[in-house]
Amino acid sequence: MTLTLLHEAIYHSFVNPQSDVSDNTITRPSDWNAAHSVTGAKATIGWDSDTHERGFLVKIVNRTGRASVKGEAVSASQAADEEVILQDDEYDTIGIAAQTGIAEGSEMWVWASGSICQVLFKDGDAPVRGNILIAGDTDGRLTGIANPGSGLPGTDTHFKECGHVLESKSSGTDVLALASIHFN
Repeated sequence: MTLTLLHEAIYHSFVNPQSDVSDNTITRPSDWNAAHSVTGAKATIGWDSDTHERGFLVKIVNRTGRASVKGEAVSASQAADEEVILQDDEYDTIGIAAQTGIAEGSEMWVWASGSICQVLFKDGDAPVRGNILIAGDTDGRLTGIANPGSGLPGTDTHFKECGHVLESKSSGTDVLALASIHFN
């Protein structure tokens, strides 16, 4: 997987046009770290040509209690500013972890509302294209419910809503599926 961030693409297009940008993949020149630290990007637009993820990302401190896990739902921390915790009450999801392995206390990229990204389903639940995506009863995991067809899901369910499932997969363990995300 190669996640391309818009501020990287802009850097390569305008600041260093001799660098290699092909097929949405970037090879950073040796001076990239210096250039990146100057911009200090905390928000960007990104895409991944392998997973078909795309959308808005924000950088925020991981306070999930462990290394981040790609696709997990996160909530705003009540303990400190600009930190996220693992979603744990089904009603307050604010984003989806974009990376695996980011240490506790370090900044990580999080997919924000309006993005299309891979979400981590509750073990044993099968993602079904067209279903409504809701926060699951397992911390950080999501699940799908059938679209009621007309009207809205019940009030409680409506406020658990995190988006819409865009692909079907078999149930299993640690299943990632593409979804369009928004939060009620």
